[in-house]
Amino acid sequence: MRRRERNRILERTAIIKNAVFFGILGIGAIIALIIPLRPTKSEVEKRELAKFPEFTIGGFLDGSYFAGIDSWYSDTFPFREFFIEANSVLQSLNGIGSVQIHGNVQAGDEIPDDTEGKVATLDDVKPSEEEPSSEAQSTEVDDPNVQTQVLGPVFVAGDSAYEFYRFTKGTSEQYAAVINYAADMLDGVANVYDIIVPNSMGIVLSDSIKANINTSDQKEAMNYMFGVMSDKVKKINIYDTLKQHKNEYIYFRTDHHWTQLGAYYAYVDYCKAKGLTPNSIDSYEVQQFPGFLGSFYADSGKAPELAKNPDVVNAYVPKATNSMTYVDKKGNETKWNIIYDVSGWSTATKYSTFIGGDNPLATIVNPEKNDGSAVVVIKESYGNAFVPFLVDHYNYVYVIDYRYYQGKLKDFVVSHNVSDVIYINNIMATGTNLRINDLIRITKE
Repeated sequence: MRRRERNRILERTAIIKNAVFFGILGIGAIIALIIPLRPTKSEVEKRELAKFPEFTIGGFLDGSYFAGIDSWYSDTFPFREFFIEANSVLQSLNGIGSVQIHGNVQAGDEIPDDTEGKVATLDDVKPSEEEPSSEAQSTEVDDPNVQTQVLGPVFVAGDSAYEFYRFTKGTSEQYAAVINYAADMLDGVANVYDIIVPNSMGIVLSDSIKANINTSDQKEAMNYMFGVMSDKVKKINIYDTLKQHKNEYIYFRTDHHWTQLGAYYAYVDYCKAKGLTPNSIDSYEVQQFPGFLGSFYADSGKAPELAKNPDVVNAYVPKATNSMTYVDKKGNETKWNIIYDVSGWSTATKYSTFIGGDNPLATIVNPEKNDGSAVVVIKESYGNAFVPFLVDHYNYVYVIDYRYYQGKLKDFVVSHNVSDVIYINNIMATGTNLRINDLIRITKE
């Protein structure tokens, strides 16, 4: 009798468990079908989510229409970012959290140590048709206030994250060749400067840890690229400068960018090369935007270790003016601030305080100068934090984001009487085919 009673209890328990389980599945399915609840954009990942595919006969027949529906369904599930964050918290509770690697780490090419007599050239070089490697994909969105990013595998240690760098000899030589081409093309017209910015793994992460993980030596890579640049290029190697300040807040912990303090030290080195007197860092008005959780936070699946200690964006306002104008990707002209108040923006977009984010062309006019001096900065998003420091030294500061600008560099330099051209790129861009092709497109005549 006791056995029968126990079996009945077990059966009822099993029925209740099954009912609860399938009930939750049913509720989830109903919620998933409520279109207004489905997100369209991920603020943390800084991208538009998959859209419901347009029906075509061809897509129906080859199956791509149904694959598109599957991508849309999984990418836009209601409360998607909540579940991603919950998953990270559960992983941390299981002891996954002290050191993590997100992404596939690949070995780089051997870095040559001899560049004597070698100058990289773009003769007969066409933009590569090869797809960018998996560790260097870019995320692009139409919102000018959202930074695009180029991320490799991410190493998370405690409350800080770092990006692996993989040296690729051919692509790095192509980068140097583009700069050489620009210097030859503009010889006698404008000075060409080049700044390669190492990432935080190359500067902040301890050498003992780097020795035990699969990442290329950034100092050696930069020395090689500068070594195969011609004497016409004014090379500004900031590696040792940043290394001297590695214990300062020169890189974000939750994002792949440098802070504006890091960019300031590069500006000081530029002033030395140009013969200018840099402004002291404490002479600027500083605006602070706390609560920044950047690209590393998104790429790590919202690692709770990073969320516990968000970054603060410190922005230094130029003395001469805080006004600028930019042309967006649709050709619209907008008046903006060089340092914009982003205190009310989402946690993922605080870096957008600098020069209106990533736009094809920005123009800054210094009202305190009337000498016609002009500089153009050829940059990706690392250059955004660098540009404001130039404002006080030139009558005109032009900013070209080569990923989106559709014109030709020489035409711009000649028509705007530019005397100085500054290429500034983070080291990841120098090894990315997509970025090199963009540089070739705007530089080569």
